Amino acid sequence: MQLELQNIGMIKEAKVTIDGLTVIAGENDTGKSTLSKALFYGLTIIREVQSNASDGKLTTVDYPTVLACTDIFKVDILQGINVEYLKNSIIELTINGQTINPKLLSGASATQINDKVKNMTIPEAIFIETPLVWNFSDFFRDIAQIESQMRIKLNYPFLMKDLNFKLHIKSASDGVDIKKQMTELMGGEFKKDEMGRYYFDKQGQKIDLVNTATGIKTFGIFQVLSQNNWLNQDTVLILDEPEVHIHPKWQLEMAKVIVDLVKNGVKIVVNSHSPYMIEALKRYSDRANLQDKTNFYLAQDGFIKKINDSNSQTLVSIYEKLSEPYDIFEEMDSQRLEKFING
Repeated sequence: MQLELQNIGMIKEAKVTIDGLTVIAGENDTGKSTLSKALFYGLTIIREVQSNASDGKLTTVDYPTVLACTDIFKVDILQGINVEYLKNSIIELTINGQTINPKLLSGASATQINDKVKNMTIPEAIFIETPLVWNFSDFFRDIAQIESQMRIKLNYPFLMKDLNFKLHIKSASDGVDIKKQMTELMGGEFKKDEMGRYYFDKQGQKIDLVNTATGIKTFGIFQVLSQNNWLNQDTVLILDEPEVHIHPKWQLEMAKVIVDLVKNGVKIVVNSHSPYMIEALKRYSDRANLQDKTNFYLAQDGFIKKINDSNSQTLVSIYEKLSEPYDIFEEMDSQRLEKFING
């Protein structure tokens, strides 16, 4: 699968392959999250339109209707982008040789949409942005009740809502089982009480998730998604800077988990600005002989690309870019040493 973007947010051009492990590396505000959200929104919209067309719920589709599917394009990525600018943008997904652009659904009939996507398996996208989703479980439960009782639709972050849904509802597919790996790593497991609320069971001790470390919450997401069968070969799992919430030792464990999932057919996209995490993903994917299923890209100056179509050359550029702060530290140390020597 390939994703191509032009003129989306700060991205001038990006073209990435999603076929195993895809790593987007770069500093903050270089378009990493924009690309990942475009991937998530694109897949979600196409699945939504495909489902509605096959159910006979659509007659014709214009672009605003596509954008309005569960309101997801109104959140994050398109804030501040006007319609005229959007007309000059490109969001294209190529799946099994078939290229789909949500914008081209404008004016299409349900029959035309079915002809385009009816025989395609569109992957289910899962976006993990923050482990704090656990802190909002009761909020989403209350919101759902209010919407149902009052027959209104409220605005709230779709990414977090979608992840919360998948943490509470099982998929019909068969998933990759990593529960044992996660519980051993965490020293406990996430369980539900009689009210359907999750808590952390640490060797028989019941701990409220509000009082649970963010690292535990991060791995708990993986445990529960695995239990609910969402981690499977028809999934694209998107991780937005997972290193932010875990200490360096657990970054290595996270890299191992990611590579294990890729070995079992889960497609994973990782955004990162951590040389430590990127190096761990490189080493573990090499050890697992996943070189042909791993792609590294550098996000810089409005472009997200691979250098000369080479992972090795791209990694050199990534390390050079992300190690610049360490170069400053070395210069400071040299200045201190020189000052000490010269008195």
